[in-house]
Amino acid sequence: MPHTTPSRYARYLGPHTPPTIDPTLLTELTDAAREENKACARKVAHAAHIWETCIEQTIHIGERITDAGNYASSETAAALGCSKTVADTYSDIGMDLRLRLPHIKAAFDAGDLDLPRVRAIHRLTAPYSTPAVEHAQTDILTAALHLSPGPLATEINTIMHRCAPEEAAQLRTDLTRLTGVKYRDKDMIATIEANLDAADAAASWQRINEVADTLCPRDPRTRGQRRAAAYTALMHSETHIACTCEPDDNHPCTANPEPPDRRRPLTTVTIDIDTLLHLADLPAYLADHGTIDPDYARQLAHNSDLQILITEALDLAHELGHITNPNPNPDNNNAADNNTDSNNSNSNSNNSDSNNADPADARDTDPEPTRTPRPTAHPTFHPLGRGRRRRGLDLPTPPAPHPTRTPTNTDTDTPAGQYEGRYTLIAALEKALTTNPALAVPLYPDGHGGLTTPPPGALTYRPGTALAGLVRHRDRTCRHPGCDIPAAGCDIDHVIAFDHHNPTRGGWTILTNLHCLCRYHHSLKTIGAWTPTMLAGAAEHWQSNSGTTAVTLPGNTYGTTDLTAQSLIPHIPRKRRPTTTTTTHPTHTPPTNDTDDPAPF
Repeated sequence: MPHTTPSRYARYLGPHTPPTIDPTLLTELTDAAREENKACARKVAHAAHIWETCIEQTIHIGERITDAGNYASSETAAALGCSKTVADTYSDIGMDLRLRLPHIKAAFDAGDLDLPRVRAIHRLTAPYSTPAVEHAQTDILTAALHLSPGPLATEINTIMHRCAPEEAAQLRTDLTRLTGVKYRDKDMIATIEANLDAADAAASWQRINEVADTLCPRDPRTRGQRRAAAYTALMHSETHIACTCEPDDNHPCTANPEPPDRRRPLTTVTIDIDTLLHLADLPAYLADHGTIDPDYARQLAHNSDLQILITEALDLAHELGHITNPNPNPDNNNAADNNTDSNNSNSNSNNSDSNNADPADARDTDPEPTRTPRPTAHPTFHPLGRGRRRRGLDLPTPPAPHPTRTPTNTDTDTPAGQYEGRYTLIAALEKALTTNPALAVPLYPDGHGGLTTPPPGALTYRPGTALAGLVRHRDRTCRHPGCDIPAAGCDIDHVIAFDHHNPTRGGWTILTNLHCLCRYHHSLKTIGAWTPTMLAGAAEHWQSNSGTTAVTLPGNTYGTTDLTAQSLIPHIPRKRRPTTTTTTHPTHTPPTNDTDDPAPF
């Protein structure tokens, strides 16, 4: 959240005019891209048809019988001026679109999708069964219409983990054989490329960044050069790297060659408590990596330090009034879904310390009459508080299914109907806002979160560590449409601007007025090119000066199909307090951190 005082020249110029683009130019660009996509769809379809006709022409060579598929690839490569590998890719995509992805093919033929996005869909859905892909196809198409290939790949991975968790777990097991390290010489610069297990890769990446952060800010090297030096230092079993700044009396070197006594957790895994206890199979989230299957998350929880983070589930679609809750349960006003953060810490000890804290009930004993009922559609999980750090977790083993039990539809990985995920909800919200623009009004126009008195820290520009952690946990990535930069690398920005001259009048530093933006999109918001509006459930409606609009949701918004009916609120190990804790509204005041260690953010 960088802030600079305006110069005298800037004050003389007065308010700046935000840049604009003629909407006609954007329309012409879109039309040109659509025509290009249509031509590319025809090219892919022709390549697939050529391959299909050739494989039917069997060739007898001695005692061997083979098809002419390679001949098809050679002719396609010659006609298009591409390699055999690219020609094979075109034919594979074309056959997959015709046989397994008819909705994607229709959008591709209409010019709504380009080849990079279609290629990402083909690549990520190819390992899954046809029923699983058919179940997820509609939501994948909706996500593809909103995202570029990189973020789309991440979203498809999440969708398939929800639609086919067992297949995703098996796929992860199969991919372990691809781990390895490669070395490539490039003249004076060489490349070492490592394919690692997801958790090991995330921990290694954060460890490299941790060593790179021991340098002082005046070190002239770029971020990438610092990481390279940190990697080399770790290979030499060193804990820090030498700073190359030029200190003087006014600017001493502030590098810290000693690692901190309490290092932050290297890996953070967010998993639903029902899934952790084998009562559900929702996918988990691995920081700096993405979605992982529930079995892998349980393994990490078993071998890692634990810190339970309680979150409150709010039905986003019901709050916004666009999806009606068919079965509201007034008896569940205090219900909350819970996430558990499993953290691979620096310690290698495997001893379980179960006597250093007393269990305390974390249930909300002060219910509010206006609390939203237990959600049955798309809930947003708002962080409430965290427990004390615990060493490992002995998870219960689920009973084996009875061999004579007849499987039902609920036992399958791919239930009937189409999967409805976050981008199905985004499409519904965008349609509603287009029909009625009056719905795009901020939930709290003054940025005060509905409060009349600012809570502690609300009038301070920079959020505290606990509040910043909650914002990053909620958003997970940059909140600008289509951006998937992790929240850890983003600025925390005020949706309603903070008034440095009169903090009481401006937007406050509270959870409902903060979001994560990468430095690039933060600058676009600052110059007024894009303007966000915070809606209910931390949903955001973005609008550019050229009239482009989009809706984004928090990173921990789940879909409807895979939600379970259980509502489990665990007992969190924490130190007992001699005084009674006062219950406050969870979405306005940062929770008290009762842990001995820093929060896992």
